[in-house]
Amino acid sequence: MAASVKVLEKLEFNAIKIALAAECTLPGARERAEALAPSPAREKVAALLGETEEGSTLLRLNPLFSLRGAKEIRPALERCLRGGLLREQDLLDIRDTIKAARQIRADLLGENQTRGKTEAAPAGLRAIAAGITPAKKTEEAITLAIGEDARVRDTASEELARCRRAEQTLRQRIRETIDGVLRGPQQKMLQDLLFTTRGDRWVLPVKAEYGSVFPGIVHDQSASGATLYMEPMSVVRLANELRETELKSIKEAERILARLTADVAAGGAALTETYEALLRLDFILAKARYGQKTGGAAPALLREPNISLVKARHPLIARPVPLTLELGFSSRFLVVTGPNTGGKTVALKTIGLMAVMVQCGLFIPAGPESKMGVFSHILIDVGDEQSIEQSLSTFSSHMANIVEILRLAGASSLVLFDEIGAGTDPTEGVALAAAIIGELLRRGSRGVATTHYGALKEFAYNTDAAENASVEFNAETLEPTYRLLVGIPGRSNAFSIARRLGLSEDVLAEAHSFLSRRQHEEAELLGNLEETRRRMELAEERLAAEERAAADKTAKLAKKAEEASARQEEALRQAREQAAEIIREARREAEEAVKEIKEARKKDRRAQEEAVARSRAKLKNYAQTIADGAAVSKDGPRPEQIHPGLTVYLPNMRQRGQIIGWASNGEALIQAGIMKMSVPLREIRLTDETRSPEHLQRTIRGSMSAGLAKAVTLRSEIDLRGNKLDEAIELLDKYLDDAVLTGIHQVSVIHGKGTGALRGGVHAFLRRHPHVSAFRLGEFGEGDTGVTIIELK
Repeated sequence: MAASVKVLEKLEFNAIKIALAAECTLPGARERAEALAPSPAREKVAALLGETEEGSTLLRLNPLFSLRGAKEIRPALERCLRGGLLREQDLLDIRDTIKAARQIRADLLGENQTRGKTEAAPAGLRAIAAGITPAKKTEEAITLAIGEDARVRDTASEELARCRRAEQTLRQRIRETIDGVLRGPQQKMLQDLLFTTRGDRWVLPVKAEYGSVFPGIVHDQSASGATLYMEPMSVVRLANELRETELKSIKEAERILARLTADVAAGGAALTETYEALLRLDFILAKARYGQKTGGAAPALLREPNISLVKARHPLIARPVPLTLELGFSSRFLVVTGPNTGGKTVALKTIGLMAVMVQCGLFIPAGPESKMGVFSHILIDVGDEQSIEQSLSTFSSHMANIVEILRLAGASSLVLFDEIGAGTDPTEGVALAAAIIGELLRRGSRGVATTHYGALKEFAYNTDAAENASVEFNAETLEPTYRLLVGIPGRSNAFSIARRLGLSEDVLAEAHSFLSRRQHEEAELLGNLEETRRRMELAEERLAAEERAAADKTAKLAKKAEEASARQEEALRQAREQAAEIIREARREAEEAVKEIKEARKKDRRAQEEAVARSRAKLKNYAQTIADGAAVSKDGPRPEQIHPGLTVYLPNMRQRGQIIGWASNGEALIQAGIMKMSVPLREIRLTDETRSPEHLQRTIRGSMSAGLAKAVTLRSEIDLRGNKLDEAIELLDKYLDDAVLTGIHQVSVIHGKGTGALRGGVHAFLRRHPHVSAFRLGEFGEGDTGVTIIELK
């Protein structure tokens, strides 16, 4: 493991794992998220990032893709393989998981083209899906034997059906017998004219004074002793027989469960592999979804243990300031200075967290041009005062951590120090810090150290492999900007802060007198550097914004050109269709004319002449109709309407051209294909947008919109949850009327599962509704028993 548990805790990586686990569907995948740790092997990191990239690609192709329907079946499988008996709910969970796995396999391998863009599923995910073994027979066997209410179906076997029918008959006979007692002469012995049960026995509330007279067996009494709950003797035999029948039913149901358990056990190995494949897919999709939520991207994986972060953002901060830096290219160690609460520790943790996330195969919230290497060790010594626990650390504990870091650090290590050398005498602290950083540089390690010691800035300046950096601070507002400035050492801003807070100028002047001339010059130089850097960054931002605006404009122009080309192609297609229709109509008119003339030949001469005249008139009228439809204005466009680059239509040549200028004789110069010609304005037609197919379609849609308003707005489902039964029935009645009027043939009613009262009331209403031809409960993927599917007449 590239980072210890302690390091991951200090980087607050546990919060990342909790957020990742929340994206998982299956408990097994959540366990993988909670146990996630960075890998030090570059090949494995590349494979993990590749999986996340494939998961992200799949979600872009099919955003609704998920493992919905799969259940946690590991305990049931383990019990089954040890010889235990699976209960009804266990079998239903296994059935649902088998079905979900079968559908996922079909989706990813392109075997089910009706469920999405499965043909483009990435190769790695297809390889995982290939490890899913369909178990259609087991799925169907469970479906036929176990109902959605987690009870063995009556139809599971003939013996069970016979026993269940016998149970119903006996219960009916018991009710009839008890009703006879309630209506008979013994009713005066009863406290109430009702029956109840005690255990599995049917009893009546008998007054205590009649306990010795009433023929029956006492099973219970009230708290006051005034009521005895007695089973009438006339019911005892029937109840015993009912109990025997129930035991037979239970035994037969157990036999069916044992058979299904054996079926599951027989395919246990394949089912275990299938479930492992689902866990792997679930975890990959969880990583992809987490990357989407955090705006993450896959960085380029470097061969060297270097870092190039572009606009990296801490994933646990609501509005983080982007961090851009390079480490390991021109310099291998950054020394970050600046005031407290300026963002040094956040920058430090962001760098460490980016490295951990990459080596766990997670996308990082940074620009796609970021690059990350793989580190053998990620080591950190951070003051716990900035961690979640808000606990303080002593110099000795810091040194104990540093000793352990020096024991492990090597050429491919990332080392992070927060306030290195703090907690002791500044002179000795600076000396220790410089020696520690120097030792790590000699070993080839990469690292970042934050400090308040000004002397370390000089050390970084004079060391080839080290570089200064600082966190920006706004001295006017006394607030940090949290921006990391690489290449510029930081200032303490102590005098600016003191002045803003009201410290007298006399005290400040005396404080300045204690500073050397060199220190004054350094402070002034650093101030000038920060101002120059700020101006350069503002200029870069303006230039980037202008480039983005130009790119957007270019893209819009290209899109408009593409749309214009598509409109032209559509217009030509419609023109060809209209021409073909004209030809067909002309042929039909000609054939009718010939037929009429042939029939007239059988008559006298006058009849023939009249038939010919009628035919000529018809053809003349049809030709005039075509001419009217194709007619264009004889007047061409006005000169002010013509300009170079304008596309026009030339009726005489039956093609389009583009205006390129004016001829000396006042005619327009037009480029039509390879020909360049001068054309009089009267022979030019402007292209008419109102004749385009798009305009005609808009006109047609506008005329139809009023009649289709209800069909467009009415949904194919209604949600009745949260309504009382009377309110729900009223809403459903009106909805069904609207559905029939708009021509919808199938609708869904969402009533939820709950106690089943709303579902029962809806079903009772549907049985007598005149527009309902049939209805059924929803199947898997439709809402199960919480939804009813209705077929309308």
